[in-house]
Amino acid sequence: MKNLLKTKPQIGFILPGFLIYTIFAIIPIFSAMYYSFFEWPGIGEKTFVGLDNFITLFTDDTVAPIFYNALFNNLKYILCIWFVITPVQFILAYILFIKIRGAQYFKLMLFLPYVISSTIIGFFTTLIFDPNIGSLNAVIESMGGTRGLWLGDPNMAFKILILVVLWQGIGTGMMIFYSDMQGIPNSLIEASEMDGANEWVKLTKIIFPMSISSFTTNMVMSTIWALAVFDLPFLLGGVTGGADKSLDFVNIMFYRYTFGTALNGKSNMGFGAAISVVMFLIIAVITLTLTQLLKKLEKN
Repeated sequence: MKNLLKTKPQIGFILPGFLIYTIFAIIPIFSAMYYSFFEWPGIGEKTFVGLDNFITLFTDDTVAPIFYNALFNNLKYILCIWFVITPVQFILAYILFIKIRGAQYFKLMLFLPYVISSTIIGFFTTLIFDPNIGSLNAVIESMGGTRGLWLGDPNMAFKILILVVLWQGIGTGMMIFYSDMQGIPNSLIEASEMDGANEWVKLTKIIFPMSISSFTTNMVMSTIWALAVFDLPFLLGGVTGGADKSLDFVNIMFYRYTFGTALNGKSNMGFGAAISVVMFLIIAVITLTLTQLLKKLEKN
């Protein structure tokens, strides 16, 4: 080993990170795959059940509809990030890039919500939109209006979640876009201006094409985060997934079935492991496909 470190000293720098990643990421993935074939409450003897956990997840009359609804919410959440939040982040980054008056102040204000804990954001969102104690209903009533259900309305709860995520997370993607735009050569932009290019032409023909790599980074990271989201939906909708399970996501379902008693009145680590394995495969397929598509677009 010493001789190897002398001949290839870079291994010494890689090894600590590799060991930590293996212990806390690689080994748990294979452990989850192993436990998914067992019925196990987390303590005591494990019972081998083969593929029964996966069959239950996809075909059981009670469990499968809950899983498909939660997965649909995750996919709907991804689409909102791709087609609503990411474009807004790009537009705001461009506005900051062209150096409008007060750009530094707006940059700070837009990024600041990201550093606030999701727990605090969820708490204050509940104080505003809760149908019973929410301050928004109090304001509406004081103005002679009718109380709304807000988080208690299945049609409104998901929209409120997206609004909160847009406010909290807009700064991260915006800064990635902004940093990428900063790397665009000024000579290129100046040459386009000399040729008579207006702001729209510069945005669509120069800024946007040269920001494709940032789109790849933002969309891949956002996709992984959206498929693994837990905190805000849990804080706004609770462990049951909110009104009519409109805020039920796969990780919340995982929490109920793994640590709660939602499956046959008892916790089941094996069933929870099966859910995590399925989500791992879904995340891998979607992110790899998305990465390949965006890389092709970037090359073109």
